[in-house]
Amino acid sequence: MSVTYKIKLLLAFRSGDHCAFPGCDRSLTVDGNSGNPVITGEAAHIEGEKSDAARYNPAMTDDQRNHYNNLIYMCGVHHTQIDKQEKDFPVDKLLNLKLAHEQKVREAMNAAFVDIGFPELAQATAWISRYQPQNPSDEFSVIPPEDKIIKNQLTKNSRVTIVMGLAVSQEVRAFVEQESKIEADFPEKLKSGFLEEYYRLRRNGIKGDELFDLMCQFAQQGMKTQPQRSAGLAVLIYLFEACEVFEK
Repeated sequence: MSVTYKIKLLLAFRSGDHCAFPGCDRSLTVDGNSGNPVITGEAAHIEGEKSDAARYNPAMTDDQRNHYNNLIYMCGVHHTQIDKQEKDFPVDKLLNLKLAHEQKVREAMNAAFVDIGFPELAQATAWISRYQPQNPSDEFSVIPPEDKIIKNQLTKNSRVTIVMGLAVSQEVRAFVEQESKIEADFPEKLKSGFLEEYYRLRRNGIKGDELFDLMCQFAQQGMKTQPQRSAGLAVLIYLFEACEVFEK
């Protein structure tokens, strides 16, 4: 058994695509000439995966060893360092590094909502060209965001991000309306892209905060700067409020 791709994506999102080692600001996604980005970050085990690994705990099950809570997102250099210098990086220290890094990323992501403008939103939605619009439903009534939060069992971190995103929903709405004057299908294509990913994740049994964060990862695809990444989140949260994403 090994770490699943889903968990690696969660680690990448919650780590802001950067190594969690203090002072390392290395971006862990590399763009290719074909335009397909490659995630180069590594899911480093806090308590070792195998009996000869650093910080191995024989009392843990394989599921526990490869669980999100036992993993920290790092570049290859620092992954090697924490394992080769095991005494310098005990379990408690690594757990605190993971918590502090992910909290810092979440705070920066939420703070960057104020820097979102039309240029960032344009970059955050450039991917929709590969989607076709769905036929809009005439039998649908959108439920309020607070009811969606409860329905989807989202916890504090997700709720805070949603509230921050809703604060800029008017900016996103204005952008979508402007784009629809140029391309009439723009709103439906945008919705179709998110709904396709949402239903794919749901079919795989993903729900709650994991579902929300994987949708956030999808919304940030190809984004490099924090305002661009937060613009992607703002678009997702606009759809969270305005259509059936997270509704079913």
